[in-house]
Amino acid sequence: MKKIAIFLFLFSAACQLYAQTADDIANKSLDAIGGKDKLLAIKNLYMEGDIDANGQQIQIKNWWVCNKAMRTQYTLMGMTGYSIVTKDSGWNYNPFNGQKQAEPMTADMVKTLQVELDIQSPLLDYKTKGYKLAYKGKDDMDGSDVYKLELVVNDSEIITYFIDPASYFILRQKTKSKVNGKEENAQEDFSNYQKSPDGYVFPMNVNSEGGEVKFTVIKVNTDIDSGLFKPKN
Repeated sequence: MKKIAIFLFLFSAACQLYAQTADDIANKSLDAIGGKDKLLAIKNLYMEGDIDANGQQIQIKNWWVCNKAMRTQYTLMGMTGYSIVTKDSGWNYNPFNGQKQAEPMTADMVKTLQVELDIQSPLLDYKTKGYKLAYKGKDDMDGSDVYKLELVVNDSEIITYFIDPASYFILRQKTKSKVNGKEENAQEDFSNYQKSPDGYVFPMNVNSEGGEVKFTVIKVNTDIDSGLFKPKN
């Protein structure tokens, strides 16, 4: 019985250490981009840049109102398309495919994209949000060791973060989700982190399957027209 008690104690201690390690890495990552207090102060965000997609330059603009709405807008060859996601709906307008008017997203797609409304970071106060975080040890990313954290958002979405052990910046994010009954996987690589005059740190380069975005303008807590989050053609 004594040996069993000792084993259970050591097992419990190991589990606590494992959980603390996940929280410690997450907290240091949040500190690296401004810290909890500054992140909680973000109410809205505007980002503007260009995508290099197979040699074509696409202008991209993003607007967010934290946990309420977001709009991604892209312009190419004189045409502008967009996607809108709010707390209860979503819309896509893609004139490049001959679309004449905005079309509603499926409920699954809206559910998957809603985590992106959290511009303060899904890792911030993740327990309060009902998420689960686990440390998955070290992994190799392009020849370098990184910390690996797995965030379970809900039964249909898992986000895996690959974090630099020196700077604690997120270098890669993989998202696995179920949309309309099918599993989808997405990956984004983040680089060129820069500190803004008001103390926030953002990755100015984001690389994904759709191409590399190079952001040139970032504004925190700026005026945003609520009409941007209503579909118009």
